[in-house]
Amino acid sequence: MHSRPGIWIAVLAAAGLAGPLAAQTAEELQGPFKRWLDEDVAYIITGEEREAYVQLTADAEREHFIESFWMRRDPTPDSSANEYKEEHYRRIAYANDRFAARIPGWKTVRGRTYITRGPPDEIESHPSGGQYRRPSREGGGFTANHPFEVWRYRGAEGDMFLEFEDPAMTGEYRLRMSSSGQ
Repeated sequence: MHSRPGIWIAVLAAAGLAGPLAAQTAEELQGPFKRWLDEDVAYIITGEEREAYVQLTADAEREHFIESFWMRRDPTPDSSANEYKEEHYRRIAYANDRFAARIPGWKTVRGRTYITRGPPDEIESHPSGGQYRRPSREGGGFTANHPFEVWRYRGAEGDMFLEFEDPAMTGEYRLRMSSSGQ
């Protein structure tokens, strides 16, 4: 259940919850409200929602906004659980546990991919690198490599392959290649 985020400012105003529209910037937010915006929902909040959120002036307004944010994304609003929210935070925890390097896992490319796309359907992992035979969809042939992983996401319009590499061998992978296959 997704509503248009542009309606949010009008809803706040109608409910008497909107403060002055030029109130704050994201940098002026503090504590858990800043963390929620800059970390928890950094990859899933729309620009319009972000703009509306930073314009709020009171903690009660922010709490109401956060509650409504999750309610709009709840696939089963009549149930007591919000499966979307639970899955989102599970993905963040997994990314932090699995993909942390010199930075928290949620900030890494693999972490962001996992959080926004979910678990891949397949992972081909080469943690030591070495000789690798490229499939024909990647041009074929052999290559020597640093550690890398290929994630496959199956979709109705074909499969997507994301290749992550760790050239510095620090555990901080970067996206090397993205391709679609049929």
